[in-house]
Amino acid sequence: MNKKHIVEKKVDLASIDLNLLVAFDALLIERSVSEAASRIGITQPAMSKRLAKLRKTLRDDILVRTAEGMQPTARATDLAEPIQAALRQVEAALGSYLTFQSARSTRTFRIATTDLVAAILIPKLIRQLQHSAPNMSIILCVLKRTEIAAALDTGKIDLAITVLPDAPPWVRRTALFEERYVCLVAQNHPEIRDEITLEQYIRHPHVLITYTRDLKGAVDRLLDDRGLERRVVASFPYHLAAPEIVANTDCIVTLSERIARLYSWPDVKVLPLPLNFEPYMETMLWHQRDDDDTTHRWLRTTVSGIAAELHVQST
Repeated sequence: MNKKHIVEKKVDLASIDLNLLVAFDALLIERSVSEAASRIGITQPAMSKRLAKLRKTLRDDILVRTAEGMQPTARATDLAEPIQAALRQVEAALGSYLTFQSARSTRTFRIATTDLVAAILIPKLIRQLQHSAPNMSIILCVLKRTEIAAALDTGKIDLAITVLPDAPPWVRRTALFEERYVCLVAQNHPEIRDEITLEQYIRHPHVLITYTRDLKGAVDRLLDDRGLERRVVASFPYHLAAPEIVANTDCIVTLSERIARLYSWPDVKVLPLPLNFEPYMETMLWHQRDDDDTTHRWLRTTVSGIAAELHVQST
């Protein structure tokens, strides 16, 4: 075919405003008109209008209903990454000329974390947001560690605060604060007094705080290495439920020292763990595409500052 008869169809950029691309990005992440609207702070009817305009402009359905819910079309999937990259470039470019004003930001951030972090760090973060970014919002969620990288990659979450040693290379990280384990037992435990021996630790029943929905945790792997085994009678992902459980049973729980000392839990006592278990580091994780996102960077800096205060308080 003669090349001069080939006519490339190009999208008329003059017909697309930046808000449509922002809407496209939110729709592909949330795969729901209502959730996408909430993500960027507009009403559902307004998002429906933007979806309709996107479909007309791109000559594609963008999202289609399936048995698994709303799913992106093949073309939308192909466009998702370059459009997201373009939005980040625009934001970074404007950020070079416009001073970021946190008080004017209406952005909503989704943060995956544990109830441990929610109890000790998030109250301070919300207080800081009320002072410096009163129109910004955060949504907390709990994910299994195996789900975090994929959630960051798809944009389902913006940040994660947890322990994830095997994260892929495109996940950025920064250390927040060090944590160590202690034991909680009932104040009137029939046998355990001012310390727990390893023999007592193995013999008495345990409750396990875990997000992996099983009966083995990091301590069990350490015991396995020694040829030892403890009996776990219950597991759950709730640090704050543990003190009440052990206060009324003969069970032992091994948990974060910060949680153990956060409140004056009634009818329990805090004792050292009878194992040489090294402290671990809570880390903040995000996708590398958000490195230069001005608002994202402000939030990361704020979280890091709060974590630094926690570190000072613990020393």
